[in-house]
Amino acid sequence: MTVYEPVYRRVARILREEITAGKYQPGELLPSEGRLAQIHEVGKDTVRDALALLRSTGEVVTVRGVGTRVREEAEVTDEPVGKGTRIAARMPTEGEMHAMGLTPGTPVLVVERNGDVTVLPADRKALIVE
Repeated sequence: MTVYEPVYRRVARILREEITAGKYQPGELLPSEGRLAQIHEVGKDTVRDALALLRSTGEVVTVRGVGTRVREEAEVTDEPVGKGTRIAARMPTEGEMHAMGLTPGTPVLVVERNGDVTVLPADRKALIVE
């Protein structure tokens, strides 16, 4: 039985594979939407949907007027947490995204300890239980 893969998902999969293989390096701009449409022989709407999927998973970042680039890996630092600390993940507010310099699709960790609440960028913190 053949499994149907929507065209935009196929384009996203191919781009993901190319990124993983090193064809496009972290921080590097991808070809324009028009060029990607030519390369993959699809319409621009299909390319936009594929890029939206990659943005939603944090693999690429798009800046209007600049283009879409491969997301750069952030340096991860340890955040010690003690027993009884409550940790939850959620998507950030607009203010949190701006204040922490987060890219769309990057979640935050809400750490509650001893009545204090701290919001941390999930792509830059590793929680270490003490």
